[in-house]
Amino acid sequence: MVKYASFLGCQIPMRLPSIEIASKKVFEKIGLDAVDLTGYSCCPEPVISRLLDKTAWLATSARNLALAEELGLNLMTLCNGCYETLAETNHILKHEPEEMQKVNAILNQHGKRYDGKIEVKHAIEVLHDDVGTGNIKDHVVKPQKIRVALHYGCHMYRETEGKDIMRKPNMMKTLTGLTGVEIVNYGLERMCCGYPCMQGDEEFSLKHMLLLKLQRIKEAGADAVVLSCPACTIQFEMGQVMLRQFGIQYNMPIINLMELMALSFGVPSKDLHLEFHKGPLLQLAQRMEAK
Repeated sequence: MVKYASFLGCQIPMRLPSIEIASKKVFEKIGLDAVDLTGYSCCPEPVISRLLDKTAWLATSARNLALAEELGLNLMTLCNGCYETLAETNHILKHEPEEMQKVNAILNQHGKRYDGKIEVKHAIEVLHDDVGTGNIKDHVVKPQKIRVALHYGCHMYRETEGKDIMRKPNMMKTLTGLTGVEIVNYGLERMCCGYPCMQGDEEFSLKHMLLLKLQRIKEAGADAVVLSCPACTIQFEMGQVMLRQFGIQYNMPIINLMELMALSFGVPSKDLHLEFHKGPLLQLAQRMEAK
């Protein structure tokens, strides 16, 4: 059995619990033992927090890594932003002894120590490489016959060892295809959804970033958008609501890859609590179940 320490981050358990529910059901079915990382904190956020205080960013992240080390398990995260922070911190501290010493001086005050003994993986890497596409395909009992557009999210392209930046996006595309959907191309897959810009210029974020993607996705004939990042999910769902203030109407269902996989594995939509989504995902899932 594949076994990892599971890092859920902040957004999923607090704002998108259906993703946590779906992931647990998927992991159970495919034999992935995801051990809850108790006592963890925010990863922390990979962009602004690092700019404000790099040492605090590294120390906070290293404490989370230390918790996984105490379990003797590599760390798996469902969140793209958490992946960015945890993987990069792990890389920095393993290659910069002075930074590790500085961080451990802080952690020691709280009874923790980071030794650089684990690896950090996105759940997509674990599913693709460790569980295996064949195993996943064997569990698909209800192929989802819909057309979907993919949004990978900026942090999905992060590679600490200088590998192909399309490595994880290609894995995500492969895993999505196993669920039975038809993937449509819309030409702006790599464009940011605008979530980071929301803090500085809400109108620019919505009208000049998110809206461009939504327009192309609708023109491509997609029934839904598949993504893996909780921050991007919030931007796509709340952004469609917020665009209404400008007289712009969109009602595109947004689904996390874990939720899509769970549905294709035959998990009833009612068991996933898709009603937590701000868009019409539950209605789409119910229509699919009725077919």
